[in-house]
This record gives sequence, C-alpha cells and structure tokens, in this order.
Amino acid sequence: MADRVRRLAVAFAITIPLASPANLPAATISNTSTQIATAQIVTADNSESAKTGVHNKPNKVAISPQARADAADIFESRCVACHGAEGHGDGPAAANLNPRPRDFHNAKWQKSINDAIIARAIVFGGQAVGVSSEMAPNPDLENEPAVVAALVEHVRVLGK
Repeated sequence: MADRVRRLAVAFAITIPLASPANLPAATISNTSTQIATAQIVTADNSESAKTGVHNKPNKVAISPQARADAADIFESRCVACHGAEGHGDGPAAANLNPRPRDFHNAKWQKSINDAIIARAIVFGGQAVGVSSEMAPNPDLENEPAVVAALVEHVRVLGK
C-alpha cells in the first residue's frame, strides 16, 4: 500500500509541473492559488499570440498608475541589483551570477517568451520557468496581479 501511494505521489509530482499554465484556459487555473498571478494576465487561450508563443498583452488586468509606481519601486529595489537599471543584465550583483541575468534588450528573447512566463518567473522565481534558480521568487506579489502586469510591461518596454 505504501509503495502504491509513493508511486502515485511521484506521478503527480512529475505531471503537475509539466502542465503549462499558458496552455490551459484562464478559467481553469484562476482558482489555483499557486498560479493566480499567471492566470490573471494570460490572454484567451485561443488567441493567435497564445498559439505562437509571442508575447501576450496583459489585457485581463487593468494597470493603474499606482500599480505602475509600485512596480517601478519593486524593480528598483529587487531587480536592478542583477538586471541593471536599464535591464541589460549588468547590475552590480550580475558579475557573481552564473548564468548571467537576462538582458531584457535581447530582441530574440523578447520574441520567444510570452507575458505569462515572465509573470510566472517574477512571482515564483526562475526555477519555476526552467531558468536559473538564482532568480528569486516574489511570493508577496502572487495576489498583486496589476503590479505583476506592470512589471511585465516594464520588461517589455526595456526590450524596445
């Protein structure tokens, strides 16, 4: 019996992370507490941008001026140390990191990633999206979808 339970637990542990929140309808995942920030900024699953993987605009969340101000403060206090003030991945702590922090100006990267993945990395850390575990999670932002959307917007603006 214990062996069956253990195998079942392993099966769930392997299966759950494989389910990409970007491929699920937003209504399906909006009740999942660990994915709420991602679900609230994902565009409709049948949109062309969701199918192609190019960035989705966070159209589900209105970004208020206050959310943008909060996002600017958070970027300054949490992100600049590694990503740099201009988002080139050249912050003061970047030299000590391997791999180096993401350069948000990299056009190829900007085209290859959607907003939901960026939001997930912001809230749950790099390891949650298959990149460096050095990218720290920000669990306090899980219930702040407008601030997360504003941070995603900031990353996109830096890439232009």
